[in-house]
Amino acid sequence: MKNSQTGVSAYSIDDETETELEVIGRFMTRLKVKNLPRNYQLFHEALYGQDRRLAEEIETLGPLPPQSGLDEIGLKHRLVSHCGLVARKSESDAAEMLREVAEQLAKGLMKKQHFARDIEKASKTADALDSLNASLSNLLLYETELTERLRNCASPPKPLRSADA
Repeated sequence: MKNSQTGVSAYSIDDETETELEVIGRFMTRLKVKNLPRNYQLFHEALYGQDRRLAEEIETLGPLPPQSGLDEIGLKHRLVSHCGLVARKSESDAAEMLREVAEQLAKGLMKKQHFARDIEKASKTADALDSLNASLSNLLLYETELTERLRNCASPPKPLRSADA
């Protein structure tokens, strides 16, 4: 990762001495960039660093560069002050993934509970049908027995004829 220079150098501008920090601050103010430490490092590297591409990339963002664009450039060039963003992004991504997994688990649990209730209802229905079937079988058996008895009562046995008559 790139590292900023630790010293603050001075440049002479119209008989005044202006530090790098003041130049960076003025430049950031003109572009209306937030005065965040990571932005100072980004602009320091753009104005005083070795890699001119960094300045060109910032320039392509236009007169009011969005913070997300600046952060993307800082991450791309692996600036030290942008390392914390990687950790926050990773935490954010992990939290989002956990939320999605929790939602999926909750949906799965609800489906399982509905299925269990349906099975329980089906089990009770099956038990009721078995009971009804047994009752109908008994009813048919009793009906058959009753029919036999009625036949026996309706047709009394014929008396035996004696040979004497």
